[in-house]
Amino acid sequence: MADAQLKRSLGLATVVSLGINGVIGQGIFLLPGKAAGMMGPAAGVALALGGLLCFLIALCFAEVSTRFDATGGAYVYAREAFGDFVGFEVGWMTCCVGIISWAALSNGFTLVLGHFIPEVSDGWLQAVVAVAVITMLSAVNWMGARWGAAVVKFFTVAKLVPLTVFIVVGLFFIEPTNFEPFAPMGTAPLAETTMLLLYAYAGFETLVVPAGEMENPQKNVPRALFIVMTLVTVIYMGIFGVAVGTFGGIAGHPNPVAAASAAFMGPVGGTLIAVGICLSVFGTNSGSALVTPRRFFALAERGDLPPVLSQTDLKTGAPRAAILLTWALSVGLSLSGSFVELAVLGVVARFAQYIPTCIAVLVFRRKGPSSGFIVPGGAVIPVVTILMCVGLLAATDPSRLIKGAAALALGVPLYFLSRHAGWASKLKA
Repeated sequence: MADAQLKRSLGLATVVSLGINGVIGQGIFLLPGKAAGMMGPAAGVALALGGLLCFLIALCFAEVSTRFDATGGAYVYAREAFGDFVGFEVGWMTCCVGIISWAALSNGFTLVLGHFIPEVSDGWLQAVVAVAVITMLSAVNWMGARWGAAVVKFFTVAKLVPLTVFIVVGLFFIEPTNFEPFAPMGTAPLAETTMLLLYAYAGFETLVVPAGEMENPQKNVPRALFIVMTLVTVIYMGIFGVAVGTFGGIAGHPNPVAAASAAFMGPVGGTLIAVGICLSVFGTNSGSALVTPRRFFALAERGDLPPVLSQTDLKTGAPRAAILLTWALSVGLSLSGSFVELAVLGVVARFAQYIPTCIAVLVFRRKGPSSGFIVPGGAVIPVVTILMCVGLLAATDPSRLIKGAAALALGVPLYFLSRHAGWASKLKA
């Protein structure tokens, strides 16, 4: 099923940019200090494990995506594989993830901007800046996907240049003694640390959402997933290794990459990297501004949310009602939670789309062979990936699982409301 209302204006380069922007945000800059405080240099193992898991999940997304060219991503896959109710619940959780993630991103931007203007990282000014970021980027996407995509591509290039400089220059200043002891707290915190660092990888699935606005999505989505996950994993391991190897005080530091760059490149180099971090985080906000409204649009287009959210502007093709709703919810949540809490909650909620998509690989194979990419190894990779996801969820703080379950439960009455109100029939009329 293709989207007739949306304009196909996104090529492969844009989709890759969207993926990189969706993944490389503030997580790799702000979380390594907390992770190192939990495991020491051994947190790099958790980072690698998180990368492996996300790569396996991406393989499953790549196979399933070849069967669709419509907007919605995991929601569309689950609806086709498991029926309306499960599909709705997955779609509802993707919307929740989008809002939670953007709220965390806007708060994260104030933290990295605080390197230059300390006042914006706390209090009322922090709230003003976070809301301003959401408002400004919503206004850009109000003008259409092409404008939003242009912003995404600009910030993708802007963030990769200083990150490359940090890794290449930092390699010459690494002190091996900074990696000793390697695991001062042992391996007991591995699952918890991996769950924390998964936030740094989370977001790769956003590039599959606007398939209805992509050129040749069945080919471009798998290609983009492989390119993005390979680049991101290499960059992340390089950043963490350099940060640990050049900065002895990384454990518990709120912004360790900026501190490490200042330590081995001096004030000018430190400022350059700090600017790059700000650009990176702002760029990831721009990706959320583009993708999140499309999640609401996808549900509304199929009658699972009010039809008004599926309406697009005749000139720009922008789903303006969905953009307005996304703005309101993201602003409200950004004012109510901290970066770290929102980050971990967003990861937990993402498993509601990761696990069904991995299971959908097996379901669709029974319905018929795919003409596109197929995950090698038969059922091994999807099954192993599902087991890894379940294992990490089992090691998660129960309070966060309860919040995720509450979000799922909230979707149940909304599902029955959509059937009672007959939103799908109103669309057809």
